Amino acid sequence: MSSFCLLAVGVALLFLPNAHGCSMVQGWQPIPFTHRLVQADIVVHVKVLNKTETPGDEDMWPQAYAGLLGVYCALKGGPLQHNITVVGLGESNPCSRTEVDIDEEYILLLKRRQDGAFAPDDVNTQTAALPATQDNLDMVALTCGLQNFTLPLDVAGNAPEQRGCPTHPNESGEQCVSAGAPSHFVMSTTLSLMCALLTYAFGLL
Repeated sequence: MSSFCLLAVGVALLFLPNAHGCSMVQGWQPIPFTHRLVQADIVVHVKVLNKTETPGDEDMWPQAYAGLLGVYCALKGGPLQHNITVVGLGESNPCSRTEVDIDEEYILLLKRRQDGAFAPDDVNTQTAALPATQDNLDMVALTCGLQNFTLPLDVAGNAPEQRGCPTHPNESGEQCVSAGAPSHFVMSTTLSLMCALLTYAFGLL
């Protein structure tokens, strides 16, 4: 990469606004969801039943909120109750947000806070939610490093819409897919594209 491109990228970055006061770590780059779920403590397939104010943070409603979630399956870190409450959803983090909608299904990365509450696990400062399409569920289920899938603890008592867990590779005989290490291809491609655009823009001045 030419020195002009590097200088142009540096100048452009200086003038990028910090949204909501966010300041990312130098050299940050996004990584795929499959990489992030391996680092998360808990991975669940859920349906959003309701959204409410977060106790103690009522002034942030409705930008930030708590979610009542119906658990279909704990893909990692289970078993869990069939209904759980997750705090810190929405715009609670200036650098990343985990937005969910009522009646929609998601694959969520979660963690337990020191007070025992569940919260989004924004691994790599990226959203903890992925729409639970069949393709995404199949992708997650085949990711290496997920030891077992567990149904909610009280699934037999009160879960009429329970869909169960996907078949684990250990049971199906399918080969799991390694999440691997984050690739630097995305970063290099982005820099090259920025260089091309900036070179064109400076040429018009």
